[in-house]
Amino acid sequence: MPRVLLTGSSGGVGRATLPALTAGGWTVRCFDIAEGQDLRDERAVCDAISGCDAIVHAGAIPHDTGGTPADIVATNLLGTWHVLLGAQAAGVSRVVFFSSAQVFGCAEGEGKPLYLPIDDAHPLRAVRPYGMSKRLAEEMCAAWTARTGIATVVLRPVLILSDEALSNFNRARAEFDAYVHVDDVADAVCKALEAGVGDHCRLTLCGPGAFDTSLATRVLGWRPRHDTWPT
Repeated sequence: MPRVLLTGSSGGVGRATLPALTAGGWTVRCFDIAEGQDLRDERAVCDAISGCDAIVHAGAIPHDTGGTPADIVATNLLGTWHVLLGAQAAGVSRVVFFSSAQVFGCAEGEGKPLYLPIDDAHPLRAVRPYGMSKRLAEEMCAAWTARTGIATVVLRPVLILSDEALSNFNRARAEFDAYVHVDDVADAVCKALEAGVGDHCRLTLCGPGAFDTSLATRVLGWRPRHDTWPT
């Protein structure tokens, strides 16, 4: 069975993705700060990747409130670099990297989109620590792929919600009336590991809302099963 490293395995995305990967025939190796495994530790990351065929890199400080700017950049940017170094050393076939729709610089009052719906060609204008860390990591993935020839698939989910979160969520809080269900995100991960994607691509994931996910449909064959707000 092919082996995949899943970073951030105890987070919301990781918990949903783990069973989906297992059901898809992958042997999953987990890496998470909750188990004392730190993305800032290059040796620990590289050791975890050794023997793996692919990587799903979901580990990160997920918001500006999750740490100091220095912590966010060190974990999200340097941590991603360690993942890429380990991927090259192990000769993996593909890295699936979790970015965020925050790279567009339109979240939480940071700025206004240049147009709607926001698509994957929209300029990246994030300047706050979290969004900027993801923006820079996307560019790093592209440059690394150009150098190594190893494919990178960048996933840009909007607000991620589970069934439980949806039942308690006030829709008025959703920016651009957008969310993506965590199970649909897990499905995108599985498709990103298998689809013929070429070298490097960046794909927005959204259910309902003012985001254009047609590129994810074309590249991965992905369509959200949860494409409306519950009534």
